[in-house]
Parts: sequence; structure tokens; C-alpha cells
Amino acid sequence: MCPRFSSEDPHLDMSWETYLRIHEAMEYAHTVDFTGWGEPMLHRRIFEMIRLAADRGCLTTMTTNGTVLTEKNCQALIEAGLGRLAVSIDGMTPSTFDAIRTGAQFEKVTENLQRLSVQVQERRSPLELAIAFTIQQSNAGELDLILPWMKKVGACVLHLKHLNVISTPADWQKSFLRLALEPGNDASMLLEVEERIVRLCNKAESEGIRAVMHSEWPLTPQKVGRHCLATPLNSVYFSYEGKMAPCCHFGHHVSRYFEGRLYPPSSLFFGDIRKQAFLNIWGDPSFQEFRKGFMTGVFPKACRTCHLLYGK
Repeated sequence: MCPRFSSEDPHLDMSWETYLRIHEAMEYAHTVDFTGWGEPMLHRRIFEMIRLAADRGCLTTMTTNGTVLTEKNCQALIEAGLGRLAVSIDGMTPSTFDAIRTGAQFEKVTENLQRLSVQVQERRSPLELAIAFTIQQSNAGELDLILPWMKKVGACVLHLKHLNVISTPADWQKSFLRLALEPGNDASMLLEVEERIVRLCNKAESEGIRAVMHSEWPLTPQKVGRHCLATPLNSVYFSYEGKMAPCCHFGHHVSRYFEGRLYPPSSLFFGDIRKQAFLNIWGDPSFQEFRKGFMTGVFPKACRTCHLLYGK
């Protein structure tokens, strides 16, 4: 659900040399997440990257579309030391899934996850298998199908959120958020969906599945700055080039659609790990001033057109 095709960035992989520069800074990291706005398992050295980070004592995590979880790749992920894997599943029936996740096949991804789950059990691996489900108007009717399917594939964590990365008017039309945030709309449908989400999370807990709803205040029509779901106070994002941004949304040259206005593509970087030491970038006065806004509540102007700032 990343706005990859709204981005003006070239679809290129991070070089090994750039990754090694980032690896030098991993002594400051608790978690290293190998998720960008593309499929990380297509990188030819992804397993080496994971192993290097795991060897530094970092928790390694990744989000994938699940299409290339072959027997060999599942084995390689486990052997590399991946700690958590989230698979994006935005439909619980073949027709819905295949329409949203163009190019993937629901039955094939289901088979792939079952394969991985078997390997995790057989190898007694600590790898945690999670599901990421982005709620939108075309798939909300399938929320009740999630838990049975998760049991079928052996997943133990469910990540839920609304479609909240809005880069075009078309994204906005698909999202439930517009029912609460756009004047004159009837939000009763969103209220019904939220009630179903609560029931889903309660049922998941009773069945031993951890469910996390990442959209915290979708029903609130007011947009009040909170803390930002992207946690810019304690995390950074590296572009494929090695440029350092406060979050993935600033790490790409992408448009935004906010309050009925389409903003032209933009990004925000504070340094380049290929040319600068990590602590020098982190301590740069402009980056410090940016982060200060999240401590004082005077949020950076660049963040005020992002729904994540408002807990949506």
C-alpha cells in the first residue's frame, strides 16, 4: 500500500557499498527494518544484509508481498536470522486480493506462507510471522475472514491500518478516512467498520493472536497533531542512495493529497551516509530542529499534510 507508482524515484536497488556504510551505524540501532517502497526480497543480496544486521545484535524485520517465498528463500530467511516477517495481505478472497495486489495470486501466496510456517516449526526458528492488512472500502467486508486464514497459514500477529498514505485523489476515494475528514460525508459506515475492528481484535486476543490497530483516531474529524506513527524521534529511513530521511514518506519523491489539494512530489533529507558519519547527520542542527517539533508540539510544516501526524 505504499504509493510506489506515484513516486518519481527510479526503481533501483541499494548498492552493497551504501549498505556497508549503514551497517557501520547499526551499533546505535535496536531494530533494522528491510522495508522500502518496493519488494525487498528482489534484492540479490538481501539475505547477506539481514545476516550482517543480525550479527550486530539488531532485531531484523521486513515486510514482503509474499510472492517469492519459495522453499529455498524461506530457508535462507531463517538461516539469515530474520526476526519478524510481515506479509501484506489486503484481501481474504482471491478476487479481492488479486484486484488490490495486482500481479500476485492469493492462492499462491497462501501456499507460500504455509511453506514458511512449516519450516519455522521444523527448524524451531524464532521467526515471527505477521500479516499486514490495509483496510479500504473494497476489502472491509472481509475482516471476519482474517483470523481463520491466519490460523491456516500459521501467522501469529495481525497489523491493521486504514489506507492513510494518500498521494492521489484516487487513493482518497478508496480510503474510509474521507468519510470522517471530508465535510458533508456520512461517517456511519466508518463507525461500523471501526466496531468490526474492535470485535476482530478482541477475538484475536482470545485466540492467541496479537492484533495491532495502527490507525489510532480515524473517527475524529479534527486533525490534531499527535506524535506521528512513523516515530521520527527514534528512527530514520535510508533511501536506496543512502540519503537519510526522518521517515519513509520523506525518503521518496512523492506527491500528497491532503484536504482536497494535491501537493507536488517532494522529499526531505538531512544527510548522505555515503559522505557523512551517522552521528554527524543525526546531530545536524536542521535535523535537531525538525525533531524538536515532536517534543514541543510545534510540528514541522513539512509534516502537516500527512495523515500519520494526526493518528489517522
